[in-house]
Amino acid sequence: MHQRFTSVITILLLVSVGLGCSLLRPSGPLTWHLLLEIDPATPNREAATQQTVNIIESRLNAFGVHNYKILAQGPPPNGRILVSLSDVPDRERLKKLITAGGLLEFTAVVSPPNPSPVQTYSTKQDALASLGGTLPANRRVLPYSERIDASKSDQGSEANRRSTEWIVVEAPAIVDGSDLRNAAAIEASPGAEDYSISFSLRSSGAEKFGAWTASHINDYLGVVLNGEVKSIAYSKSQILDQGAISGRFTKQSAEDLALVLKSGALPAPVKIVEEGDNK
Repeated sequence: MHQRFTSVITILLLVSVGLGCSLLRPSGPLTWHLLLEIDPATPNREAATQQTVNIIESRLNAFGVHNYKILAQGPPPNGRILVSLSDVPDRERLKKLITAGGLLEFTAVVSPPNPSPVQTYSTKQDALASLGGTLPANRRVLPYSERIDASKSDQGSEANRRSTEWIVVEAPAIVDGSDLRNAAAIEASPGAEDYSISFSLRSSGAEKFGAWTASHINDYLGVVLNGEVKSIAYSKSQILDQGAISGRFTKQSAEDLALVLKSGALPAPVKIVEEGDNK
C-alpha cells in the first residue's frame, strides 16, 4: 500500500454518415491513407462500423483536419474503414487520435477509506487473492501507474513512471464517458508543465455522481481510461457536475485526451491494418 494522494477530490469531474457512403472535405490532395479494422469479435459489427465512422469524423473535425474521405469497405459486416487524409505535420499523433479507445469511467475503489492509504497490490494475482481467488461479477482488477517526476524534460521516459500496481474497483462504474458534457485541457497550476483535464457532466451523470459522493465521504474514487486507472482521490464532499482529472499530463496529451473524450468512445477496439501514401 502506498499513500500517493496529495489532495482530496476537488476531483474528478469538471466532468454521425451512413455505411457505404464517403465523407469528402474538398481542398488539397489526399496524400495518405489508413485502413482500419474493427475487432472481429465485436457483436453487430455493421452498427459498430457506422458508429466508428461517425466518431472518427468528429475527431478529425475537432483536430482541424477538414480534408479527408472516410469509406466503409465492402458489404456489411466487413468491419473495415478506409480513411484518406491530407498531410499533417505529425502523422503518428493523428493515428493515435483516430484509434484511441476513449473509454472513460469513474469507479469506486475497494479500499479502506481516507485517511488510510488506498489499497493497492503489487501483482494482479495478489489483487485476485484478496477476493478469494475468484473475480465476482461486481468487481474488476485494473492496472494503476502514474508519473513520479514531471520536472524531467523527457516526460515520456520509463524513468518518469512508477511501476504498475493493481487496484480492485467496483462494477459497474458510477458514471462513464457517455455522461460527459465537455472536457478541456488546463494547466494544473499557473506556469506549471503539468496539465489536467477539466470536465463537466450532463444532468443525468451529475445526479448519479452527486448521489455517490454525498453518501461516500472519504471513500476512494478512481478515474479509469481504457481499462487503466489514471488517478485516484477521495470524496471530501458532494460533487455534482464539475471537476478535473489529474495525472501529470503534458499539454499535448491533455489536449488530445480532452478531444477524444468529447468525441466519445469507440464502440470496439480498432487497429491499423494498412498505412501508405496515395498514388
